Amino acid sequence: MKKSVFRSFLIVAIAMVAMSFTICGDQTCDKCGGSGKLTCPTCLGSPRFACAKCGGSGTVVYKGESYQCGICEGTGYNECRTCAGKGAVLCTRCFGRGTIHTND
Repeated sequence: MKKSVFRSFLIVAIAMVAMSFTICGDQTCDKCGGSGKLTCPTCLGSPRFACAKCGGSGTVVYKGESYQCGICEGTGYNECRTCAGKGAVLCTRCFGRGTIHTND
């Protein structure tokens, strides 16, 4: 291959690579704002809530005697099962990465 043909080929190849970087790339996810997380749809970000059985006291009364609540194990609260007590879930658009790949 002649030098001038190779040089032209190289210039075209470099230009194509440069165009691919400007056309394709990663952008901040518009759904989560780049955090990779969304507010939990079940607890709406408040992952701890009063236990329904003991009303938040941690104890239940049965036949006049107090017992430790078996649902919350005496803590008085339960954690959201959807987010495991974190208040947030992974973004469904970027799958927790915070960025999305675009072809624009």
